[in-house]
Amino acid sequence: MFMFLLLLIEMYTDQFIQDLIVCPKTIIEAPKDSGISRGSFKTVFGMASVDGVHNFTGFISRNALFQENFSIGLVYDPKEEKGKICLLRCNGLHGETIGLAHHSFFHIHTVTADDINNGIKVEKHIQKTEEYSTLEDATQFYIKYVNILPADRKKHFPPPSGQIEMEF
Repeated sequence: MFMFLLLLIEMYTDQFIQDLIVCPKTIIEAPKDSGISRGSFKTVFGMASVDGVHNFTGFISRNALFQENFSIGLVYDPKEEKGKICLLRCNGLHGETIGLAHHSFFHIHTVTADDINNGIKVEKHIQKTEEYSTLEDATQFYIKYVNILPADRKKHFPPPSGQIEMEF
């Protein structure tokens, strides 16, 4: 009986996680400022996969004093299990600290299937990026990378004044 129950529990794969990140998404709750907390302004918005199977929350957090200190994330809300999983964060500069050298460059945090399957739902894997160097650029990168529909991108996250929207 115990083995049967274990088989019913869905195991995550890295491919499934990547599919969640890049599946087409529509915004179902418009971006809303949620005030300032711990020295950062935060904006949150709700998304769903176009097929209606998956739900997500997006967030944009920016430090009140240092514009280069920001985080833009994608949180998955699985319907069949308790809790949420942050799949991805596009981060700015936080300032290098002992043991956290990645804070001195723009970087992306991701979670892996092994971590999730072992109960670790923290996006601790870090990759340096040159895809963006400002919050505005990071936002444009993020909304395209997580595949928010073009109409929703244009409505809720238009490119900064004077820029055209580029596809990648």
